[in-house]
Amino acid sequence: MLYDSTPPYEHHSHLTFAREPLKSLYVFQRLFTTILLVPCWWIYYLILPRSHRPRPSWSLKQIIFVNFTRRISKVTEVAGMTWSTRNPEEEAKDGDLHETRFEWIEPLPEELRCGIVVSEGDRVPFKRVGAFIWPKEAPCLMGGLATPAPQIHQFDFEATSTVPRDIEASAADASIIGIFMHGGGYTHMSAHEKARTSRIPRTLLKEKLCSQVYSVEYRLLQFAPFPAVVQDAAAVYAHVVKTFPRSKTVLIGDSSGGNLVLALARWIRDEGKLRMPDGLLLLSPSCDTSHAIPETYSSHIPRPNASTDYLTDTVEPRAILQATFLGFKYYPPDHHLLSHTDLTKRQKVVEESRQLREVVHSEYVSAASPRVLQCWGHEVAQHQLVMDVESSDGESSSMAKSLSHSLSPPSGPISQSSASQASLASVIQTPYRQACKFSALFAHFPRTLVVIGDAERLVNEVRSLVKAMEKDCVDVKCHWAKDAPHDLLIIPEGWWDEGVREEAWVAVGEWMKGF
Repeated sequence: MLYDSTPPYEHHSHLTFAREPLKSLYVFQRLFTTILLVPCWWIYYLILPRSHRPRPSWSLKQIIFVNFTRRISKVTEVAGMTWSTRNPEEEAKDGDLHETRFEWIEPLPEELRCGIVVSEGDRVPFKRVGAFIWPKEAPCLMGGLATPAPQIHQFDFEATSTVPRDIEASAADASIIGIFMHGGGYTHMSAHEKARTSRIPRTLLKEKLCSQVYSVEYRLLQFAPFPAVVQDAAAVYAHVVKTFPRSKTVLIGDSSGGNLVLALARWIRDEGKLRMPDGLLLLSPSCDTSHAIPETYSSHIPRPNASTDYLTDTVEPRAILQATFLGFKYYPPDHHLLSHTDLTKRQKVVEESRQLREVVHSEYVSAASPRVLQCWGHEVAQHQLVMDVESSDGESSSMAKSLSHSLSPPSGPISQSSASQASLASVIQTPYRQACKFSALFAHFPRTLVVIGDAERLVNEVRSLVKAMEKDCVDVKCHWAKDAPHDLLIIPEGWWDEGVREEAWVAVGEWMKGF
């Protein structure tokens, strides 16, 4: 049952336990020992005063859920396990779908292939994209005709200019179409209705917050590197706004899906070929990918809330995944670099590591990284400061240019004062900022709601994201879920405080009323 005949992905090939039979043995022992720990945790926290629990409000069941999930997550780092994934090029069988219908969307049209979605040398091809559409039976919408039968669509986008939008689109009775990007760190989960993340679109339909939700089966990092995720999301968005011109469109994403929503919204704004979405719903969004790529392992600053969240923050596995996601073969740990005795290979590793550190600070990849925020004149909290940064030589790789990278600031400590921030922003003039026609990082972004648990590990970067959006005059609201870990809305029923979850959904519902 545990045996996995699938060969390990290239970025996991160095892992000892990524191959059978060691993989099954490791996963079994990890699962077995974790189950044995459950009664130990139960007795320990039952005896311990409530004030000494990770959060005093947590029940024993909540503590066990977080500890169990965090410990089991180790198998992804040690054995290269992936959860609930599927091949994005395979069509879902209709007999397996009870709540959704599957539809193929044509690749992004030629007229829209510009900016970040175009990879260097076309190494990442544009492909058709699968979408799981909620509900299974297509409703009759005010904003356009729904098409229930799975088919491929191709449109003329000459008429889809960004401004001004048809006056009928803002009619009070226009339907709301959600476009959902699932989370999973770009390596886990899928858009299938059986995936854990599908609790989000399911509830959006159940609470009648959306008329339809398109859940995008974008390519995970094991199938294609960046910008494949943006290509796929853009193709579905272009299809939706053309099919339903009068409907309101909301981009929705949890965790890494929130990161993708931010990238897609920036591409739509920057290129100006499609109208902007009407709103962004960001659920525990990952918005600082650069945190996984420190200058050196010793300079890595762990994220907070290690004891109250199930997310792991082990630097090497995260660095490998993010490097793979960005299309790099090498990753920057010092001890691996020293193992290369061939001088040419060492130089190549050094150069790729330098390029990776530039690319990971792109506004499209790490919208709330310290360098990006400083570049655009935003304040950066002490916990996010990059204190020992290599100075850039001014040379940019072609890939880094294609990702609109941010160059490093001069080495040395970075001041937190407003004057220093402004001075630093004038020094860090990245190619993206020089070419950008907008004066602010989040200028003209649509109204946004961020839902975040105050016990999760992403609190610092999300707080910085919200502050930056507020400064850039975005209509942004943030709901802090009390004592909640990462991605509260996908936690299985019965394993978390339903009152806290309900408060989060009420906040989403109130925000949705604004449309």
